[in-house]
Amino acid sequence: MDLREKILRTSMNLMMRIGPQSVTMDMVARDCGISKRTLYETFPNKHNLISDVIKYNQKQANEKFAQIFENSANSFEAMMGVYTLVREFIQKTSPAFLADIKRLYPEAFDEYKAQELDHILSLSRIIRKAKDEGLALPGIKCKIAAFLFNSNMKNLHHMQDFPFPEYTPAEVFDGAFLNFMRGIATTKGQEIIEDYVIKHLKNKDN
Repeated sequence: MDLREKILRTSMNLMMRIGPQSVTMDMVARDCGISKRTLYETFPNKHNLISDVIKYNQKQANEKFAQIFENSANSFEAMMGVYTLVREFIQKTSPAFLADIKRLYPEAFDEYKAQELDHILSLSRIIRKAKDEGLALPGIKCKIAAFLFNSNMKNLHHMQDFPFPEYTPAEVFDGAFLNFMRGIATTKGQEIIEDYVIKHLKNKDN
């Protein structure tokens, strides 16, 4: 791992834990074991660092998603694998993470959202494949389903408005994702979903 990647990984871990606003360049330098001068030679300011952290995180996520789809037996198994990865991210991440980026670094948040259409189209293709595999209902309109799912996911950016504080963000994500999957699934697809829930979620916080 080179110095730049070390700084990005360290910064991402700090921002996930306490939110970008609370992270200082002093913290990043200390946790990386480097001088502030070296840090500023690599990233001239905090805004530049946050922008590159978002790009780095998205690149890492896309690589993991691609690996999941390559190694999965079918599209539903792949989608449940992605769901697990995203759920783990939500559990580890402070609500301040996206809230701070959206409020204090709008350009970085715009970069985060810029891939939204690509995500919708990718999900639409996955649903189409699930239909071909007999896992998704034949009458599902793939792009509409993908768009509606994405709209539900965007609500997770506004967890501060969620009126039931007894539920965690991961539990809300469970409801949005699993209800969506159950809604588009055939009987065969339902079996995959419920088998996954029994194996992976029965002892979780949902």
